[in-house]
Amino acid sequence: MKNEGMYQELIELLTTDSASGKETAIAEKLMKKLKALGFTVTQDQAGETFGGGCGNVYGVREGELDGALLFSSHMDRVPNGLGIRPVEKDGILYSDGTTILAADDISGVCAILEGVRRVLDSGRPLPRLEIYFSVGEELALCGAVCTDVSIFKSRMGYIFDSPGRVGRFVNAAPGRYQLGAEITGLAAHAGNEPEKGIDAAKIMCDMLSTLRQGRLDPVSTANFPMLSTGTKVPNVVCDFASFSGEARSRDLKTLKDYVAYFENHCKEVAAKKGAGIKVQTQEAFLPFLISEDEEVMAVARTACQKLGLEPRFEAGGGGMDANIYNAKGMSTVGVATGYSKNHTKDEQLILEDFYKSGELCAALIETYAETYVSK
Repeated sequence: MKNEGMYQELIELLTTDSASGKETAIAEKLMKKLKALGFTVTQDQAGETFGGGCGNVYGVREGELDGALLFSSHMDRVPNGLGIRPVEKDGILYSDGTTILAADDISGVCAILEGVRRVLDSGRPLPRLEIYFSVGEELALCGAVCTDVSIFKSRMGYIFDSPGRVGRFVNAAPGRYQLGAEITGLAAHAGNEPEKGIDAAKIMCDMLSTLRQGRLDPVSTANFPMLSTGTKVPNVVCDFASFSGEARSRDLKTLKDYVAYFENHCKEVAAKKGAGIKVQTQEAFLPFLISEDEEVMAVARTACQKLGLEPRFEAGGGGMDANIYNAKGMSTVGVATGYSKNHTKDEQLILEDFYKSGELCAALIETYAETYVSK
């Protein structure tokens, strides 16, 4: 059954332009919505750390019960997310095919708002509720990275930012390193004396063609899609080239071993060719794994049972703000809201699942609250 209020809010926020570092318009709307629900709302300066226009939005409603629970999603979206025109067909929402849909992560934002409205309307006593809408998530989790988690009284929470059917929880995700190399060769006239040059472009190709990448093992990947050279004409031997990408793994040792391998491999190839080399390795975020006996998982199971959902705890392949919060000592898991094919023009949102995700948010709050009512 269609939830008209949720649907209209979804359309409102999907059609509000947003991008990583340009979340001001949507942040202002969400601050007003949270204040209307009785939350005390603040905003930090996270955007300043990466050239953005606004910060993370933090809403707090003090509870009648002990305990505190965090719900979070992000306000930005990947590129090609401006001027979105949603189209509904047979219970599924799409873009018009010229942009992404941005259900990642506006569906999560709306699910949280709906869940909060439901529990407030119920009139039952609640724990402290903390709502966190982050910026720059699609830029290596920038907003979460600069979050001081000591502001949270919650020690556990739910990040409504995962693809899949409702009832799916992501309790494991890979860590990520950003990797790159700059190769310095030697220019020479490509027609008269190419032998005197050192071709940085060819050396880059040699590095990539012999580098282990793609699917490394069941929990690890590497990808290097960004290539460039400093030579713009065909009659000069290329004297500079660079490439960059990433490595991911749910196993931290495997990830760090690959980073060391990458650095050694690049240096060895460059040395054989007499080229200069500069390798960049930067930790973006760490992997996490939440065991099924933790409270955040138990609450999720019970909440799903109340709604007749079969909970599914699965590992994800992408990073999310939960990576940062877990590394900082919290216990958080991803929550699916019914979208798929995110980051593409084929992105879609199953509306039945989307509506149910609002009910799930409410059920998570109610289930957590019951543990304090009974004490």
